Amino acid sequence: TSEESATLPSSNTTIKILDRGPHHLVVAKPPAVVCHHSEWAGLRKNKKKNKGQNKIIYRHGESNLDDEEEQPMLQQVRDMLHGRRVNLIHRLDRGASGCLLFSFADGDRVGGGGSELGSIDEENRKFPTEHGPNPTSQLIQSLQNPNSIKTYVALVRGEGILHGEDLKTKGWFTIDRPIKDEKGRVRDAITEFRFLAGYTVVVLDELGSEDRGENGLKDKTPLSFKNKSANEPQPVRASVVLARPKTGRWHQIRRHLNGLSHPILGDSTHGNSKINREWREHRNMLGERTCLHLGRVQLVPTTVTMGVEDAGSTTNVLPNGLDVTCPIPRDMHDMIAVYMPQLLEEVIPLLAEEGITFESLS
Repeated sequence: TSEESATLPSSNTTIKILDRGPHHLVVAKPPAVVCHHSEWAGLRKNKKKNKGQNKIIYRHGESNLDDEEEQPMLQQVRDMLHGRRVNLIHRLDRGASGCLLFSFADGDRVGGGGSELGSIDEENRKFPTEHGPNPTSQLIQSLQNPNSIKTYVALVRGEGILHGEDLKTKGWFTIDRPIKDEKGRVRDAITEFRFLAGYTVVVLDELGSEDRGENGLKDKTPLSFKNKSANEPQPVRASVVLARPKTGRWHQIRRHLNGLSHPILGDSTHGNSKINREWREHRNMLGERTCLHLGRVQLVPTTVTMGVEDAGSTTNVLPNGLDVTCPIPRDMHDMIAVYMPQLLEEVIPLLAEEGITFESLS
């Protein structure tokens, strides 16, 4: 299906529809918006402190989150559909952006799921399926299939060098490191990463020579950087990284990247608070932005094995699978374009190899 947009009846906010079928809907989640109200999502913090920093630039208009009550994506999509019930198939962190998949709840039989996220098994992130493979459970099962792929784009601190090794030369590599879930239980966690390109500013010493060699993109920097106070912004060091989680653990990508000493910019939980503050105060990062974007979702076709009691009552909701992309939004584009233009030039063709682009600025 072609990309389209719809405006919420109660506001000027525009929701971009990336894909739509008889049983599913994929929309573009903007940053700084929660998927749904829950204990897991938490409440918006420091609203006064961040006032003025949460203006979201949409392709078809603007929305300033400081001027309105927080409305989760689940409710926004329902309002866009004039009250039609939908189920959220997966979640994105409040500060993240990208593809967000819903099912239409009217295709589910009673007991086979619900439109409220409280009916999800939080550990396995599944709807109960004892009443048969309804559209919601089919989509969740397809999403959890090991052959389905979710490709995220992250903007991280660091130029892609770890203990002297250039991560950018490794191509796709796997991190298999257990992490604790929300309840403190240790869980297996596997993520595939690809460091596309890195950028760093080379600081000159007093003799005008390079302070140290780096393998990222380089700019010459005034000597004044050597004498900056602790309160002044440090030279820019950042990389663009692709991530494909193979398991669905809590903050998995964020924690694995932090373990690689390349925390995601804006990550207030696992990142560097000083660096995050510098990007917000000096480099125009949104107040509630985590620079993680779900750029592409590829789902395997759904399959239905029907028992006698299900015969004639169950529909295969994705017989051909699903491949949908969400362009990287303007705020992340501008962070790279303004402060790391060489990095932008390098990553555009590399992202295109994965079918991911930046949002049109027109």
